[in-house]
Amino acid sequence: MKKLIVFLLSILLLTSCGTETPDEETSMRYIKEPFSETEEKHESSTEKRQESEDEKDLGVWITYWDLDTAYEELDMCREDLDTLCLFAAYFDKDNRPFIPEGTLGTVEKLKQEGRFNDTENYLTFVNDKLLPQGSSLKDTDLLYDLLEGEKKARSHAKTIVDMTVSAGFDGIEIDYEAIKKDYELWEHFNGFIDILVPMATEKGLKVRVLFEPSSPFEQYEWPSDVEYVMMCYNLYGYGTGPGPKADRQFLNEMVDKMEKLPGKVNFALATGGFDFSSNGDIAQISTKEAKDILSAYEIEEKTDEGSLDHVFSYTDQEGIDHEVWYADRDTIEAWVKIIRERGHERFTIWRLGGNI
Repeated sequence: MKKLIVFLLSILLLTSCGTETPDEETSMRYIKEPFSETEEKHESSTEKRQESEDEKDLGVWITYWDLDTAYEELDMCREDLDTLCLFAAYFDKDNRPFIPEGTLGTVEKLKQEGRFNDTENYLTFVNDKLLPQGSSLKDTDLLYDLLEGEKKARSHAKTIVDMTVSAGFDGIEIDYEAIKKDYELWEHFNGFIDILVPMATEKGLKVRVLFEPSSPFEQYEWPSDVEYVMMCYNLYGYGTGPGPKADRQFLNEMVDKMEKLPGKVNFALATGGFDFSSNGDIAQISTKEAKDILSAYEIEEKTDEGSLDHVFSYTDQEGIDHEVWYADRDTIEAWVKIIRERGHERFTIWRLGGNI
């Protein structure tokens, strides 16, 4: 774990977190034929991972639209990295999943450079629809169409299993968000995961499932052969007043929730934060952007003792007051320590492609 901390200290500025969808690059390419050498890759990489599995405990997400420093950051954390999640597979206007050209290009580059050989590589599926004009993010109507009833759930599971195998990944990551307190949809989602896991296992794939902090997953039974990931961020943000991305109480609550699950658990952390304006506007902000504001307005920040988030205020050129809360590498290190004190060692960082 010491290497993990070194990595976190090395990445000076990661971009702000949350499920994002690129503004551009919405072209589609459906996977019909397997990539070459997929079977050989599975055999060799699995053997290598088993030899050092106990020493590795770090996962990262990588997005195709923000690769400025991603490959450099991969080199930094390579000794600790056991999980690489390619973000993401989306859905088209007809609710069919697809992998954007940019993601496929990233995969091919990673394979050519041998970066797929010593990690477990997941394709992340999100319930976002990329449309000819605009997009529908965290679309729960889409989830009803895909998961309502065993027949639909089984068909969807088969579709994404086949796509993941064809694209040469080791596993499937499910990031279906905004279900909130829709218990009917939770029933469908729970049933879908029960169908997906054995189907994926039969094809040699692993499964990761992401949960939002408010997810009532403890009310359902879940398969044990899964890695469950809790999004430990955005305690404050859209729809709230100013506050930190996470704090000690929040992190301990997330650990309490995750310990009720039967499978392997993982905790997702992220830097960046939110800029809360007095006019009601709220904007995500990266660590770099926060530092730029501090420099431009020549102001000082404080560190909140309860969260170790950084906070500062300023008035912009239009006379609007702002309160900014954000996390940096020191904050992440402190959050890792809090979770480690509870006996957990697996973490995933949102996301590579920051500003070093």
